[in-house]
Amino acid sequence: MSHIDGYKNLTQRQKGLFDDVYKKHLSSLQMQERLNYVEDQLAKVEADIGDINVYFKHGETYKYRRDGTWFKMDGDVDNCNSYAIN
Repeated sequence: MSHIDGYKNLTQRQKGLFDDVYKKHLSSLQMQERLNYVEDQLAKVEADIGDINVYFKHGETYKYRRDGTWFKMDGDVDNCNSYAIN
């Protein structure tokens, strides 16, 4: 993942969070949909007060939260659905 913009700037803990939630995020998707979120589609990642903002080349942004959930950021964070796979 070190080739993804911003990944090298994350702490080890943040890298672990990103890696864990990204795997869960991918595993929650149907195979065809998953192709839009594979590693080649990652544009950049950045830390955001304990969470990770994940930017995809197709324009979507997700927040990977420290509690293992994630949600698509669409400008109205209060009305976003959170997802988690245990």
